[in-house]
Amino acid sequence: MKRAEVVLVPIPAMGHIVALVEVAKLLVQRDDRLSTTVFIMHPTLDPSTTKYTQILAASTLPDRMQVINLPNLESIKSETKGRNWLTSLVKGQKSHVREYVSRIRNQSELNPDSPRIAGFIFDTFATGMKDVPNEFGVPWYVFSASGAAFIGSMLHLTALHDEQGVDLTELKNSEDELGIPCFAHPIPAKLLPSMVFEKESQTTFLEHARILTEARGILINTFIEFESYAINSLSDGKDPSRVPDWSHCETCRRWR
Repeated sequence: MKRAEVVLVPIPAMGHIVALVEVAKLLVQRDDRLSTTVFIMHPTLDPSTTKYTQILAASTLPDRMQVINLPNLESIKSETKGRNWLTSLVKGQKSHVREYVSRIRNQSELNPDSPRIAGFIFDTFATGMKDVPNEFGVPWYVFSASGAAFIGSMLHLTALHDEQGVDLTELKNSEDELGIPCFAHPIPAKLLPSMVFEKESQTTFLEHARILTEARGILINTFIEFESYAINSLSDGKDPSRVPDWSHCETCRRWR
């Protein structure tokens, strides 16, 4: 029986880590050929997140699942003051992820019974590590902890900026209503995510939105009955694929 390893990388924020850890648990519970490794980046956003990762590391995890705490990058904490701290953190941790994954692959080459790397699942804002799976020749996917409407808004705002030349920072205090395809009703422009109103954080936001189109697929933390309008908007009314089919781990091209 061929076994496959899926690597998951959340950003170090409570809602993102908890959600992706649960995805890792579901994967090993759904298929006994799968193993999962979750990499936790440090420093985390706040003390409560740090406390959760400590409890997680000490807790009993399902068989074939492991959580690896990456080294704490103290330089990120002291030198990065603005919102680009996350970009710096992901960049700084990339080499550590590459090193750990190399070990997993080397072990699989030495031991035929060890799982082979089947793919990566990155948090929406951890896709700066996409070079790592590309180097190993395996597919990578994106996981959104924020729902389908958020992904749809990212794509639409990026199109406004890139294709129509809209200066999103000018919408900060605007009362004008903005129509977004994944929203059932227009919203006041000033209610957009605060990241898009500042040049520095907006650049990061748009970069991650553009990278979404490079992923093999997007896993979204939602269900059709809850976000039917947004999901139909993203899928053009077609029934979207829900779970990647990792059983074909050598190609990882099919979805259930």
